[in-house]
Amino acid sequence: MEQRNTEGLNTLPMLCCPECKGDLIQSGEELICTTESCKKTYQKIGNIYNFLPEKIEKDAGLSKEKWDEFYIDKEGRLSYEEQYRIYLNDNFQNVFDQIRKYKEFGNETIFLEIGCGPMYLARALSDKCKLVVGIDFSLEALKLGERMLEDMGIHNYLLILGDIQKMPIKENQIDILYGGGVIEHIENTPATIKELYRVLKSGGISFNTVPSLNIGSLTYRQVWGNIPNFPVLKQIAEFVHIKLLKSKHMIFGYEFSFLGSHIKRMHKTAGFKEVYVDQFATKLLFEFVPFALLRKFFIYLAETSPLFWPMIKVVGVKS
Repeated sequence: MEQRNTEGLNTLPMLCCPECKGDLIQSGEELICTTESCKKTYQKIGNIYNFLPEKIEKDAGLSKEKWDEFYIDKEGRLSYEEQYRIYLNDNFQNVFDQIRKYKEFGNETIFLEIGCGPMYLARALSDKCKLVVGIDFSLEALKLGERMLEDMGIHNYLLILGDIQKMPIKENQIDILYGGGVIEHIENTPATIKELYRVLKSGGISFNTVPSLNIGSLTYRQVWGNIPNFPVLKQIAEFVHIKLLKSKHMIFGYEFSFLGSHIKRMHKTAGFKEVYVDQFATKLLFEFVPFALLRKFFIYLAETSPLFWPMIKVVGVKS
């Protein structure tokens, strides 16, 4: 795979202060906001820009704690090379094909993955884009991604430790934005979608996958503490999983499931004129189901019936 030699690519002009959206200047390893009333400073951790606020919302904090634990444990069990091979075999081509159905990649493409984790998708796309940008609130995940990219001699990347609700990216910068099971972890999902809209260029797309609110999410998805985004059901699920069970089963942190019509309306309200919602095709394992025959039956239902789809994709096109 041929890599783009963009080690000298200047990404500073596309960055901004996440608080006031002011321009930034670099001083050594610091970025300084130029707005007189702000003047906040941001540090680098290796090649990772740290824009994470000291205090984050409770829902995001719960998810951050869970994912930090996950990546610390994951790094110890398997090398990132082994995990990357698994990702390529099981997920990449499927995700890539579904994204480019809505927009093709090219030499000038700026790609952003929110909730990027260790940058497996960005690594696979790095030879298809001018720049791959990853933002995540897990420092452990980004450190893993940084080491992997540098070991592979990949330089056309930008790593951001930050909050997707306040991204340090100027408006109209991104061609393709992808979030694989991310925006459902933010309680104020509508405001988050508006932030995704802000950073996209005209003609850019936002491609996100979210859990589908259906029979599946109301039954088996409760095993990992899903919160149905629907009046009354939401309050009941929050009371059970957070108040009574103390987040014990919320292995992915705070997580909503959505009706397709509801998540589509959120995108329309954020400004997207064209919005597409459909099944997100993915490899299903259902390892928590103990019997092979029963497992096959559940997989069949999840692949064929909207009542059991695990995930839906929502794609917004910015005019």
